[in-house]
Amino acid sequence: MFASVFTLVAALAASAVAAPAAVEARETYATWPATNWQEGCSPGGCRGTYDISAPAGYVSNAPAFNVHCHSTYIQEGWTKCDAVGEQAEGSYVESMWTDASERELIKISVSHIWYQGEARYNASGSVEFQSGVTTFDVPVTQLTAVL
Repeated sequence: MFASVFTLVAALAASAVAAPAAVEARETYATWPATNWQEGCSPGGCRGTYDISAPAGYVSNAPAFNVHCHSTYIQEGWTKCDAVGEQAEGSYVESMWTDASERELIKISVSHIWYQGEARYNASGSVEFQSGVTTFDVPVTQLTAVL
C-alpha cells in the first residue's frame, strides 16, 4: 500500500514539473517576415522602425497586408502601422515594443486586425531578437474572432 501511494505521489510530482513545458508550447499558424529593422535611442527613449507583410490567406480568409511600423520602447502601447500601398478596407496592423525576456534582447509584438461583415478577426504574435539584426520573422501564435 505504501509503495503504491509513493508511486502515485511521485507520478503527480513528475507531471507537475512537466506541465509548464506543455503550457508554453504554442501552435504557429503563419510567419510574417519583417525587414529593414532600424533602431535608435536618445535620452527620451528608443524607437524602432521596420516593414512587415503577409500574403492574402496566410490564415483562412485573412487579407494581405504590407505596412511600415514604428514603435517606441515601453513608452507607447499598440501603435498603428502605416499602410504601404492598398490595404483591404477595415484591415490594419499595430505593433508594440516591450520588455524582452533578457535585457539585451528586443521584443516586438504585431497584431493584424480585419473585419468580415460584423466579425472582427485578430492574428498576432511576438518575437525577440538581438539588437543589430535587420530582418526577423514574427510567428503568428494567436488567432481570435469576435462574431
